[in-house]
Amino acid sequence: MCGINGIMSLGSHPVSEASDFIHKMNDRIRHRGPDGSGYWTDGSGKLHLGHLRLSILDLSDNGSQPMISRQGNVIVFNGEIYNFKELRERFFSDVTLRSESDTEIILLLYEKFGKDFLRHLNGMFAFAIWNPKEQSLFLARDPSGKKPIYYTNQNGVFAFSSEIKALLELPWVKRESDPESLYHFLTFNMLPPPLTMFRNIYKFHPAHAMIIRENGESDYYSYWEVEYSDKSVATESELCEAVFDGLKKSVSYRMVSDVPVGAFLSGGVDSSAVVAMMTEAASYPVKTYSVGFDGQPDYDELDYASKVSRLFNTEHYEKIVTPSEIADFLPRVVEIFDEPLADATCIPIYFISELARKHGTKVVLTGDGSDELFAGYRNWQKYIRMYPAFHRYSALPLTLKRVIRNVYGVYEEESPRYEILQRAARNEEFFWGGAKSFKESVKKRVLEPEFISNGKGFDSYSVIKSFREAFEVQKLNHTFLNDTDWMCWLGFKFIIPNFYLNRMDKLGMAHSVEIRNPFLDKNFVNLALSVPSRFKTKNDEPKYILKKALEEILPADILYRKKMGFCVPLREWAGEIISSQLHDNLKGFCEEHPQFNYGELRQLVTKLDKGEQGVTNRMWTLYFLISWYKKWMN
Repeated sequence: MCGINGIMSLGSHPVSEASDFIHKMNDRIRHRGPDGSGYWTDGSGKLHLGHLRLSILDLSDNGSQPMISRQGNVIVFNGEIYNFKELRERFFSDVTLRSESDTEIILLLYEKFGKDFLRHLNGMFAFAIWNPKEQSLFLARDPSGKKPIYYTNQNGVFAFSSEIKALLELPWVKRESDPESLYHFLTFNMLPPPLTMFRNIYKFHPAHAMIIRENGESDYYSYWEVEYSDKSVATESELCEAVFDGLKKSVSYRMVSDVPVGAFLSGGVDSSAVVAMMTEAASYPVKTYSVGFDGQPDYDELDYASKVSRLFNTEHYEKIVTPSEIADFLPRVVEIFDEPLADATCIPIYFISELARKHGTKVVLTGDGSDELFAGYRNWQKYIRMYPAFHRYSALPLTLKRVIRNVYGVYEEESPRYEILQRAARNEEFFWGGAKSFKESVKKRVLEPEFISNGKGFDSYSVIKSFREAFEVQKLNHTFLNDTDWMCWLGFKFIIPNFYLNRMDKLGMAHSVEIRNPFLDKNFVNLALSVPSRFKTKNDEPKYILKKALEEILPADILYRKKMGFCVPLREWAGEIISSQLHDNLKGFCEEHPQFNYGELRQLVTKLDKGEQGVTNRMWTLYFLISWYKKWMN
């Protein structure tokens, strides 16, 4: 895993001082690649590429970047191609290679197949390839969205980077807030592509590629889509075998490394399964890492993690986070997330990443992604049960639905039931995965009327609707897809890349740690999403087929215990800090950013002071947003 930067002039003249800018961009994200840095420019000075290296494969200088092929094509690459050895054997067994790296294989594949070579890659990646013959730049992001690409195209200059903070080193890139991004962020605590919260700075969608030419013309397109298969006649035992073998192969791929690979271990189903399969594949003792909170047993899974460690003989390390450490970290969290992500779970992940690096681990595997693919969240079960009733209610006359909504809203406008009635009255989708913060009705109060009026086209359902429309296209060819499949689709397409993978990339890279996700192998994703919903939830057991498949390697008290994951005692430890910061800064923030209604937000802070648990997440969002604006917009 590395960092990439680039500047390309789209006119006839080179960008003044571009070399200095690339070096500044490299310096700004040096945490992504502390093992080396590189710079390259073409003869005209119109194209400049920078690279930061975290050495994982081919630790010699032969794997350094930017890398130039014999044909003169140049690449900067962030990520890992797990099947590169297979591709090397299949296509280039008669070619004398300069390195043992996957980077060289990418270049050779590009030269052999053109842009269609992406179909051969199995891995996580973000890269840019300069083609001097065509005078074009080809960029691509991996199918799941593990590795980021941010870009801006202004004043005849195209620039890209692994992180926004590097683009902000360019003097023509202004720190201007994007109103639509703010509106959606208040709902989801994250942003869908191409939004980033910055006006004129964008992020790639997963599974997308771009070709940009020297005259400024560009093509931006999707190169991969989920491949569903009809498994309606498959037996439970057949599906168990397929899931087990698919995950085992995916874990094996992600053990490809010239440095030892460790794991984050919560003691839950997913991370425990990954560790079990890692220890079988590894030729060395696997290091595992867990995190707990001092004096907070309700947030502590260390006993389960320790049990799994003993079961598979891992070299296990634990971090006990204290209240003072959280207090010290909170003000710094926004330094990591230049693209805002208001998620308190970033706290334990930050500390566990720090622990891994402290003990010499550069690469770790995690269990992220399984819950979205297999409908593993228990709170998803209520949606699955309620969907038939929602469909029946939605079929009622529109006038009647609006009357019911309006009457109910007089009494409980902030309740989840009102939000459901609102969605039905507007003919919207029932399940908005990731919408955990401010409801639409509340946003219209906490944002000033002028902001709402100026952004009259803003509607956070438009985010969900775009994913629903793409899912409906899938249903045309795969009529077996149902409501549970829709939820898993939205989880994979929206929540995983913009929440979990964004979080892991930023927090891992803050400590120069590469994080790999076996459940998000593109072939395993196709399999998991194709599992019939009756096997994803059975006998009210979420993630049923995965747990059943893992019974041969994990004990029942790991497989069937209540899910916890990496949680944090936010209200218990940080509630007072958040409240204090909001009291001190809220009024000044609203004066500086008049789109916010101080009176309405002040009422929410008062509810937090009274101990109302229902406002904690929204207050974390507000705390984060104030800190984020102060860091990145002032």
